Amino acid sequence: MDSAQVRTLILALPDVEEYEHGGLPAFRVRGKRFATMLDTTTVNLMPGEAGIREASAAWPEHCSERWFAGRLAAARVDFETIEHELMRELVTDAWLAKAPASLRRQRDA
Repeated sequence: MDSAQVRTLILALPDVEEYEHGGLPAFRVRGKRFATMLDTTTVNLMPGEAGIREASAAWPEHCSERWFAGRLAAARVDFETIEHELMRELVTDAWLAKAPASLRRQRDA
Protein backbone atom coordinates (compact mmCIF):
# COMPACT_ATOMS: atom_id res chain seq x y z
CA MET A 1 0.00 0.00 0.00
CA ASP A 2 1.02 3.61 -0.38
CA SER A 3 0.22 6.66 1.73
CA ALA A 4 -2.59 7.78 -0.59
CA GLN A 5 -4.34 4.42 -0.18
CA VAL A 6 -3.97 4.58 3.61
CA ARG A 7 -5.32 8.14 3.64
CA THR A 8 -8.32 6.96 1.57
CA LEU A 9 -9.02 4.15 4.07
CA ILE A 10 -8.88 6.59 6.96
CA LEU A 11 -11.03 9.27 5.35
CA ALA A 12 -13.69 6.70 4.37
CA LEU A 13 -14.65 6.26 8.03
CA PRO A 14 -17.53 8.36 9.43
CA ASP A 15 -16.84 11.85 10.81
CA VAL A 16 -13.09 11.77 10.16
CA GLU A 17 -11.35 15.12 9.97
CA GLU A 18 -7.83 15.62 8.62
CA TYR A 19 -5.66 18.28 10.23
CA GLU A 20 -2.00 19.05 10.92
CA HIS A 21 -0.39 17.75 14.11
CA GLY A 22 3.25 18.63 14.67
CA GLY A 23 3.66 19.37 10.99
CA LEU A 24 2.26 15.96 9.98
CA PRO A 25 -1.10 14.97 8.52
CA ALA A 26 -3.27 13.61 11.32
CA PHE A 27 -6.82 12.34 11.61
CA ARG A 28 -9.41 12.58 14.34
CA VAL A 29 -12.97 11.53 14.94
CA ARG A 30 -15.10 14.00 16.89
CA GLY A 31 -11.98 15.72 18.24
CA LYS A 32 -9.98 12.61 19.18
CA ARG A 33 -6.85 11.79 17.20
CA PHE A 34 -6.56 8.17 16.09
CA ALA A 35 -3.94 8.32 13.32
CA THR A 36 -0.92 10.34 12.21
CA MET A 37 0.89 9.86 8.89
CA LEU A 38 4.59 9.88 9.65
CA ASP A 39 6.05 9.63 6.16
CA THR A 40 5.45 7.80 2.89
CA THR A 41 5.71 4.34 4.49
CA THR A 42 4.45 4.54 8.09
CA VAL A 43 1.46 5.68 10.11
CA ASN A 44 0.90 5.80 13.86
CA LEU A 45 -2.47 4.31 14.86
CA MET A 46 -3.98 4.72 18.33
CA PRO A 47 -6.25 1.73 19.09
CA GLY A 48 -5.59 1.85 22.85
CA GLU A 49 -2.96 -0.07 24.79
CA ALA A 50 -4.56 -3.51 24.33
CA GLY A 51 -4.93 -2.94 20.58
CA ILE A 52 -1.36 -1.69 20.26
CA ARG A 53 0.01 -4.74 22.07
CA GLU A 54 -2.18 -7.09 20.05
CA ALA A 55 -1.16 -5.61 16.70
CA SER A 56 2.54 -5.59 17.61
CA ALA A 57 2.42 -9.22 18.75
CA ALA A 58 0.30 -10.53 15.87
CA TRP A 59 2.05 -8.68 13.03
CA PRO A 60 5.58 -7.72 14.17
CA GLU A 61 6.70 -7.46 10.54
CA HIS A 62 4.28 -4.53 10.12
CA CYS A 63 3.59 -3.11 13.61
CA SER A 64 5.69 -1.88 16.51
CA GLU A 65 4.92 -0.21 19.82
CA ARG A 66 5.50 3.53 20.13
CA TRP A 67 5.98 5.08 23.55
CA PHE A 68 5.52 8.79 24.26
CA ALA A 69 6.04 10.50 27.61
CA GLY A 70 6.38 7.15 29.37
CA ARG A 71 3.17 5.60 28.07
CA LEU A 72 2.28 3.22 25.29
CA ALA A 73 0.61 5.57 22.82
CA ALA A 74 0.51 4.12 19.29
CA ALA A 75 1.23 1.27 16.95
CA ARG A 76 3.60 2.33 14.20
CA VAL A 77 2.47 0.53 11.07
CA ASP A 78 4.72 0.06 8.05
CA PHE A 79 2.16 -0.14 5.28
CA GLU A 80 4.44 -0.72 2.28
CA THR A 81 4.04 -4.51 2.39
CA ILE A 82 0.84 -4.90 4.39
CA GLU A 83 -2.26 -6.48 2.86
CA HIS A 84 -5.11 -4.08 2.16
CA GLU A 85 -7.61 -5.89 4.39
CA LEU A 86 -5.23 -6.01 7.36
CA MET A 87 -4.54 -2.28 7.00
CA ARG A 88 -8.29 -1.62 6.85
CA GLU A 89 -8.74 -3.66 10.05
CA LEU A 90 -5.98 -1.79 11.89
CA VAL A 91 -7.29 1.63 10.81
CA THR A 92 -10.84 0.67 11.78
CA ASP A 93 -9.72 -0.59 15.19
CA ALA A 94 -8.00 2.74 15.88
CA TRP A 95 -11.12 4.64 14.76
CA LEU A 96 -13.36 2.44 16.94
CA ALA A 97 -11.15 3.10 19.96
CA LYS A 98 -11.70 6.87 19.68
CA ALA A 99 -15.18 7.21 18.18
CA PRO A 100 -18.03 7.91 20.61
CA ALA A 101 -20.46 5.05 21.25
CA SER A 102 -23.27 6.82 19.39
CA LEU A 103 -21.14 7.02 16.23
CA ARG A 104 -20.01 3.38 16.55
CA ARG A 105 -23.64 2.29 16.83
CA GLN A 106 -24.59 4.41 13.82
CA ARG A 107 -21.80 2.80 11.77
CA ASP A 108 -22.90 -0.72 12.76
CA ALA A 109 -26.55 -0.06 11.84
